[in-house]
Amino acid sequence: MSGLRMSRKMTSLLVTLVLALGGVLAGCGGGGEEQALISSFFRASRFNDRATLGGISMVAFSPEEDGTVGSFDLENVAEEQRRPLRMREQSETVREVRRAQQEFADEMKMYQDENFDAIARVIEAERAGEDVGRRDRDIQEEWTRFRDESQQHSRTVSEAENELGAESAVAEVSAYDPNNPIAVRGLEGELVTKEVTISAEVDRDGSSEDRTMVITLQMVELDGPDGPLQGRWIITDIQ
Repeated sequence: MSGLRMSRKMTSLLVTLVLALGGVLAGCGGGGEEQALISSFFRASRFNDRATLGGISMVAFSPEEDGTVGSFDLENVAEEQRRPLRMREQSETVREVRRAQQEFADEMKMYQDENFDAIARVIEAERAGEDVGRRDRDIQEEWTRFRDESQQHSRTVSEAENELGAESAVAEVSAYDPNNPIAVRGLEGELVTKEVTISAEVDRDGSSEDRTMVITLQMVELDGPDGPLQGRWIITDIQ
């Protein structure tokens, strides 16, 4: 009986140790992918490794301006947030406004060709700060309308292209594969975002300070040409 009681005590002790060790290991393993990505970012920033930074981050952490981070602790990893990407929709918008701009440019060119001499006189008078002759006033009014609308078309195209560029920026980095490049702007999918809070020791100008930072990580999940395509996490903001 004594041997049996001893065996039960040893078993109980071993179970307790295993559970405790399991808890420690779980705590150490939490946030593994975030830890690895952020470590790579700060290491590449410290050595100005632009090749590495270009594949994992859209923001900079300059040693001269921001300092260097040697070690840090993960304090919190927030729940992922998702939203649909609008790249395909915005790509179609860009095509439409470009087509409208080209059609208007053709119309403007035709009017210019038909009224070339009168338009030349209008432009010359405007440059000289003189009044346009009575016979050319209608031409001036119409040519002014053409010029104003041309500028508006240019602004519309620029705004649409900027919106598409902003929407697709993360996707183009997150889904980039040099061995299998794809045109992500024509794809649908989701943008996934999570915020990671860290406490870090930042060294700068020979002194160090403890800082709390909130780092935004994002990736895309796309409906690729050959099936679902999951991008990699990249850093898109540091506060």
